[in-house]
This record gives sequence, structure tokens and C-alpha cells, in this order.
Amino acid sequence: MGRRLIIRLHDGGSIAIQADAPENTIPFDGFGELLCRKPETAEDENAPDVELVVSGEMPEKRHVIRNTGLTEIAYMDDWSRILIAGWKKTPRREHYYRCYVWQSALIYAGMNALLRGENAVLIHCAVLETVRGALLIFGESGMGKSTAFRRWRADGRKGFSDDMALLDLSGNEGIHVRRMPTWSACREEKNEWNYPSNEELPLAGVLALGRSETGQDEIAALSPAQFFAQCYRSIFYWNLFYAKVLPEEKQRFLVNRIRTQTEIITGMFPPRALLTVPEGAGLAELIEEYL
Repeated sequence: MGRRLIIRLHDGGSIAIQADAPENTIPFDGFGELLCRKPETAEDENAPDVELVVSGEMPEKRHVIRNTGLTEIAYMDDWSRILIAGWKKTPRREHYYRCYVWQSALIYAGMNALLRGENAVLIHCAVLETVRGALLIFGESGMGKSTAFRRWRADGRKGFSDDMALLDLSGNEGIHVRRMPTWSACREEKNEWNYPSNEELPLAGVLALGRSETGQDEIAALSPAQFFAQCYRSIFYWNLFYAKVLPEEKQRFLVNRIRTQTEIITGMFPPRALLTVPEGAGLAELIEEYL
């Protein structure tokens, strides 16, 4: 029996990553530790979204997505799930390799769950922890999400995530935000990693991110079309590279699923943008006053 890392959703659905390879072949136990979840024995009949296997166990018929020399990632012949085979040779920097495997498995599992119809999406964003719940800040790469996150924490507030979060839209009581491990967090090589995927916050607000032209932080109105477009791109961010290899029918299905999720998220909050400067004080007070 393989071991599974299962992220359970509100409606009873789940996102599952399974390992049928020993620890010295695929670093699965480290992934479970990072997510603060104990791997479960695979007993149910549902196929996992992602399966970690020994490189020699890849099926002959498969759709190869990526091959780095250290790792091969491929869809099953029937496109039902994704296989990740690793440790083809000993990596020089094992820690960074583990980070790559962890994040790849999570991203592919999230995409496959979305294709199965689960109402949960990974989004490229910073998440600030407020008294009302999670505030999502999304924007293009390099726009300043990590900077805003750092400034929020420098003001004595708690940061939930600086790069990736899982939005669980499957329940009837609103959207819940789960923290997820990201490459930017993993590469710090800290022992106090803490990304418990079973902990969540209610979604309290959503802001697009932009750069201020006035020299000070501000929250400004944004057109609904711009608001939607930025949120859509932030959800598609983790799926863009991998979606290119899907059959056209699955690509259309994925695009429609992401569009639907974006409509739900942006329809819950007014179209607003957080325009920031690289340094300064008062960001936390501005955001808390807005909420």
C-alpha cells in the first residue's frame, strides 16, 4: 500500500498525493512534514491526483510533461492522473531538489483536482492574516507581493503566505484559505517551517496589487474588468505551463473552471487595488481601516 498526503475539502472532496516509492527514492515524508500532515495509508479506491514513483516504474505509454534529467513528470495514458519519478541520480543540492518535488507535486495535484471538478484552486498571491480573516493580495510577478507581505509583518502583523494559497470554495459558508508551502519559503532552509494545510482562515477581502504613483500607499477603485483579469491571471499562474500539454478539450474545461472560480471570488468583493511603495510605515493601518 502506498502512502497518501490528503488535503480534505469542505464538501467531502480532497486533493491526494500518493507515494509508492521508498523514501530514498522520492522525498515524500519531508513533504508531509512540511505540510504538517501525517501521511495516510492508501485504502480508498479513488485514484490520487499525483503519484510519486520510482523512475523505472513509469508506464511505457504516457504523456511526458517535463524531463529535467533528475525528474520526469508525465500524465497517464488516459490522462487520469500525473506521475512524478525522481532521483534518477543523486542531486548535488538535495534540499532544493526536495523543494522542487514538493511544489511540483502540489501544483499538479491542484490542477488535476480542478479538472476532476473539485471546487478548490491554487492562487498566486500574498495572504495577510487580519482580525476578520485572510486578505488576498494578488498581482503580476515583480509587482511587490513579497514586499507588501514583508512590510505587513514588519508592522507586527501575521503573514499567512507570501506566494501561494489554496482557496477552498466547496463549502456553503463562504471561501476558506489554506496556506501552502512555496519555493520562496522552502529555499530559506528554516527548521520552523509551518504550513499546516488543515488550518484555514475565512476569506475576508481581496485586493489587486499595483504600484503607487503618488509616493504613498493607497487603496483605489479599479474597474471590474481589471479586477477580474488580475484575479484570473493569478489563478492561472500555477496552471499555465502545465496546461499547455493537455488535450484541447481538457484545456477548454480548465479555462472554464478557472473562469467560474474567478467570477465567484471577484463577485464577493468590490473591485479595489492596493497601490504601494517599496518602503514606509502605515501599510498595516491603511489595510485594517479598509477592512
